[in-house]
Amino acid sequence: MPANKIKTRKTIGLKMTALFVLFALLFCLALSIFAYRASWDSYTDVYARNALEIAEMTASFVDGEQISSYLKTMKTDAYYDELQEKLNNIKRDLNLMYLYIFKPGDESYFTFIMEAKLDTDNPEMINELGEIYETYIIYDFFMQESVSAVPKELSRRGSVRKVILPDENYGHAVWAYAPIYSENGEITAMTGVEISLKSVEERQAAFFKTIIMLSIMITVILVIGMMFVTRRIISRPLRKLTNNALNFASGDRLLSFDCNIKTGDEMQTLSEAFGKMADDIKDYIENLAAITSEKERIGAELDIATRIQASLLPCIFPAFPEKEEIDIYASMFPAKEVGGDFYDFFFIDENTLAVVIADVSGKGVPAALFMVIAKTLIKNNAQLGKSPKEVFETVNSTLCENNHERMFVTAFMGYLDLKSGKFTYVNAGHNPPLVKKLGGEYRFIETKPSIILACFRGREYKEHEINFSAGDIIYLYTDGVTEAENVDGDLFSAPKLEKIVNKTTDCTMKELLEFVKQEVDICADGTEQADDITMLGLLYKGDDCHE
Repeated sequence: MPANKIKTRKTIGLKMTALFVLFALLFCLALSIFAYRASWDSYTDVYARNALEIAEMTASFVDGEQISSYLKTMKTDAYYDELQEKLNNIKRDLNLMYLYIFKPGDESYFTFIMEAKLDTDNPEMINELGEIYETYIIYDFFMQESVSAVPKELSRRGSVRKVILPDENYGHAVWAYAPIYSENGEITAMTGVEISLKSVEERQAAFFKTIIMLSIMITVILVIGMMFVTRRIISRPLRKLTNNALNFASGDRLLSFDCNIKTGDEMQTLSEAFGKMADDIKDYIENLAAITSEKERIGAELDIATRIQASLLPCIFPAFPEKEEIDIYASMFPAKEVGGDFYDFFFIDENTLAVVIADVSGKGVPAALFMVIAKTLIKNNAQLGKSPKEVFETVNSTLCENNHERMFVTAFMGYLDLKSGKFTYVNAGHNPPLVKKLGGEYRFIETKPSIILACFRGREYKEHEINFSAGDIIYLYTDGVTEAENVDGDLFSAPKLEKIVNKTTDCTMKELLEFVKQEVDICADGTEQADDITMLGLLYKGDDCHE
């Protein structure tokens, strides 16, 4: 655990420091480049102005009439030599790269009239009178500046060019030009000045190194400060918060969170939020423990209620092994721990079998309690010798008393006389049973049902009769069978139930009910059961079956 805490602290601190270092380096780099470019532009502007002043100064003392005659005669004189000496002195004194007088020609050439030269100059690089110099680069530069190279279109102030073109010998340079005028004001020639920027480059290199060193020093200072701030304001409180969070769920301090961070910023807010969350979790766990305990108690009680309910229903089969006239089987599958459906069968006298199936509204414990009451009332009244009609009328009146929850019961009850096969029944709003006559198919009983139980006091119930012959079957069920549905909402339905039971032949009542339940499960396809499923099957074998 401690290793994890240290790793978390170092990772956050290193990440924040690395990001800050990257930002500082980028900032210093941008600042250095900006300072370098600004100083470069400033220096080259000064050199360019100096070059223009030198060009204009040189042009001011040159005789335009005299200088133009040299290209016509291609001969020099004393003035030429004197002018040559002046140019040489200017070049030497002002440390110029080039100083010359030329006459622009077409768009590709200059014709040199004179060029300043020193003893240290390379003779091969010096242009003499009448030499033609190819000037594509110069004219291209003129065109970029939108200034024509034709002398008559140059201004009287001359022209300065901040050329950052490298010279083969001297490196970068600035160029400036000034016109030489004749007595009538025409431009007869031009002076050209080129000043090397080598000293500027050296100065810029030293300046850039200084800027870099200062940037490194500033970055180091900022990084140290950032590490201190990060550790004091972020890493240390975060480490404390992390340790308390880890201790909250482990060790001796389980569910204990005490993190007193007083930074006055978001870190303190986060710490307070964690503290509140920890208190809420503790309260939740305590409540959950109480709820879980209560739920376990209720679950245990419901489990007992399930067993009690199951014991209230006939569950031993064969139910009446001594009664060879019948084969009876029933089953119930509650949707919850306890259900509201019930079935029952019992003998009223030696030859009269009563069968009951019912469905109480709702599910769960309330329905189960109401089911016990209804089942007990029905059986007690039937064993008093009352007919199915009288049983339902009595039970209905009793259930209506104090029925504040307005619960109700759908029920079907029938008496089978084992001697005659007469089946007398009453339907209190229940699903119509399916009856199969020997050699025929299952068909729904089409008699109109009476009203449900426990809703309206004083209602009368109508009895109906069916004469059973040996081999006849009656199948009773609740709506949990026909209303079972799959994930798409498709119901099992009464027509499908009729079709399913007609697939069975020569089977016992247990086999019949198990087959129907299997088909219902296939239809549901894993969908959770929504209602109780209860079924009862009765086969009448006849009074003579035991002979």
